[in-house]
Amino acid sequence: MSKISKEGYEQIKVIRNALDSMFDKLDKTVYTKNGTKYESKNIFSEVKDEFEAIAGIVSLSESWEEV
Repeated sequence: MSKISKEGYEQIKVIRNALDSMFDKLDKTVYTKNGTKYESKNIFSEVKDEFEAIAGIVSLSESWEEV
């Protein structure tokens, strides 16, 4: 089991809140013009893998032992 200081855990909670805010802002469909037609694109899909990796670490931090 990993260990974390109280201050470190507080910083992880700040990161979690930032991730929640980023998700809300990125989970939108935008339309871009490609020649004569418009194409829809979900912005979040471009950063989904990175977001999930960070969110997974943040989620695991709840089980870390405080030192």
